[in-house]
Amino acid sequence: MPGKCLDSLQLTKWIWENVKNSRILIITDRAELDEQIEEVFRGVDENIYRTASGRDLVHTLNKTDKWLICSLVHKFGVSDNDELSDEDVDKFVEEIQKNMLSNFETKDDIYVFVDECHRTQSGKLHSAMKKILPNALFAGFTGTPLLKDDKLTSLEVFGPYIHTYKFDEAVMRWRGFGSAL
Repeated sequence: MPGKCLDSLQLTKWIWENVKNSRILIITDRAELDEQIEEVFRGVDENIYRTASGRDLVHTLNKTDKWLICSLVHKFGVSDNDELSDEDVDKFVEEIQKNMLSNFETKDDIYVFVDECHRTQSGKLHSAMKKILPNALFAGFTGTPLLKDDKLTSLEVFGPYIHTYKFDEAVMRWRGFGSAL
């Protein structure tokens, strides 16, 4: 994860400095990754807001007071295991739809960075996010060696790779970044 965190941090800073009225939403699928993202961003004095629920996510996106947001894609009211059943996904989508405001419209230009994109973004969850954020720009991050089917799915959902690097390169970048703090 360190290399992906650094890439998302650098891209976030560039967008914020160069794209007027931009907002960044970083999505992951596990609480420990959500916490790690928050820690990395706060470590360089970026005030990132972690949503507490699906309702909080919708309300935060409907306002403009927070420009940097992180959230779990599906852990709102579902079990803590990493395997989601179709029923879990349906419950998540139902909760988000139930909490949609009648006047809901995302504010500003939303950039969505999806961490571990190969795991949760090829089915109903991705469709739900695209429905909620129809004008957002999505970028998928993955550091896991992918099976051929997963790799094809990630490419179909997010498009061609922007950048790739090997694990040892990520470790070296992280060590260099950490010494700069």
